[in-house]
Amino acid sequence: MNLFEKMFNYQIMTRLNETGLFTWTSQERSWLRMMLNHTAAQEALTPSTYSKLQDMLDMEQDLNLQEYLTEKAKSEENSVSHPLLKPLRKIIMHQQGFRLTGRVRNGQIIQDQFGFPYKLEYSMVKKEWYVLWYAPRFGKLMSTKLRSIITAEPQHIEPESLSQYIALIPILTEKRKTTVTIEVLPEFNQELSRILYAFSCFEKQVEYVEAQRSYRIELTIPRSEMDYVLSKMRFLGKRVRIVENAALRKRMSETAAKVLARYADPEPEVRSEPAHVMRITP
Repeated sequence: MNLFEKMFNYQIMTRLNETGLFTWTSQERSWLRMMLNHTAAQEALTPSTYSKLQDMLDMEQDLNLQEYLTEKAKSEENSVSHPLLKPLRKIIMHQQGFRLTGRVRNGQIIQDQFGFPYKLEYSMVKKEWYVLWYAPRFGKLMSTKLRSIITAEPQHIEPESLSQYIALIPILTEKRKTTVTIEVLPEFNQELSRILYAFSCFEKQVEYVEAQRSYRIELTIPRSEMDYVLSKMRFLGKRVRIVENAALRKRMSETAAKVLARYADPEPEVRSEPAHVMRITP
């Protein structure tokens, strides 16, 4: 694709976005049709939305991945849906608050906690849903597992308070972010696309350091996602290393030390004889 084609495509996409239209490829439509066959699809979508998508994709071909993929040693799979997804989604769409009753870590039950929910989030590491909400009483952003919630009742919010909450959330979100700089070792530069894909869910900037012939990736992440970044770093192994972020460097160093300790050769046991024993040789 030449430069003029790229400019033309960009102009088309910009105009489509301005009109609220969305374009999707045949592969994306086939993938969506396959996803609608999942058992959790009817739980996650409203009946009208599910029927509408089925009608739209009726003429699309299925992605028969079973012909090319073989699944072995599969672990037990929990449902990706949750009964609270639909009511919480409605609360967020209508910009309402909620009164929350749920369990905290020590098993204690908290009741009648007022908050403004603004996002539903699924953790790929922990395999469960969270609701992100603002707690006016404490002036903090909160994250609560859906399985810890007992009830979440809708609550009306006055327009003045709603505007205040909406303005505060981006400010508090930025304060909770941190940066991590990752270096790709030169011998693995050809795997840059794979490494970038591992961190595709984060904001990032890529810089090529010519003197060292290496790429540096600066990630901007929420502090709550540090465990996820560490899991990806362990997965990528010797291809990458953390060059900036003291806390993550320390945790990676501790992990490496624990792994090496498992493979260290055991020291030979030295047995000493009691001082009062006398050996007599014939």
